Amino acid sequence: MIEIAYFVVPVLGIIFLYALVKAWLDARTQASARHLELLEAALKNPSIDRATLEALTFQLTGARGPSSGVGGQRVMAIVLAFGWIGLFTGLGIWACGGMTNSSGLETGGIITSIASFGLVTYPFALRELQARRVQA
Repeated sequence: MIEIAYFVVPVLGIIFLYALVKAWLDARTQASARHLELLEAALKNPSIDRATLEALTFQLTGARGPSSGVGGQRVMAIVLAFGWIGLFTGLGIWACGGMTNSSGLETGGIITSIASFGLVTYPFALRELQARRVQA
C-alpha cells in the first residue's frame, strides 16, 4: 500500500501544479486581451491630448516617438526633484525667519521658495510647449 502512495502523491502533485500554472497563464492571457481592448478603445477617443496619445501608443507598440528622449526626461525629473526639495526648504527657512524675527532668513526663504517654484513648474511648461509645437 505504501508503494502506491509513493507513485500517486507525486503524480497528483504534478497534476495540481499543471492545473495551477495553466489557470495562471489563462488569467494572464485574458487580462492582456482586456488591456489591449481598453487601449484600442482609448486610442479611438477623439478628445485625448497628445501626451496621453503618445503614452497609449507606447503601451501598444513599445516604441517612443522621436520627440521623447529618455535622457531629457531624466534631466527634467532631476530638475523637478531639486525644485521640490528647494521649495520646501525655502518655506522652512521662511518660517524659521518668521519665528526668530530675522528679516534676512525671511528674505532668503522667500527667494528660495520662488526660485524653486520656478524649477517645479519648468518641466511641465516645457512639456506643454513641446506638445503644442508638435500639434502645430
